[in-house]
Amino acid sequence: MIKNILTIGLFDKNTEQQEIETNQAKNIIANILINDFDIFAFTMMDCNGVYKMASTNNIVCEPSIRVEIATDNEITPEIDGIIEALKTALNQESIMHEHATAEIYFK
Repeated sequence: MIKNILTIGLFDKNTEQQEIETNQAKNIIANILINDFDIFAFTMMDCNGVYKMASTNNIVCEPSIRVEIATDNEITPEIDGIIEALKTALNQESIMHEHATAEIYFK
């Protein structure tokens, strides 16, 4: 299977604060994946992203959501659209994307 992992920070790119509540952000993500891109199954987990702001050199610990999408086939063309849609909806500067081949079983 193909595994795409997106890590989406929840701090607004302009205010550098969380403007969209976590559960609302999860609903936005689910709506975009399911209704706009026909991704019918995925896993979401709460996590934290840590990075150093290029503009201020401040170290930031940002609440984030990690989304794991496992598919039988590549979703390469769709993943760019998914990322752009999520960036716009959640006002993000960037979203981390990891792509790997994985042995995944449902028993």
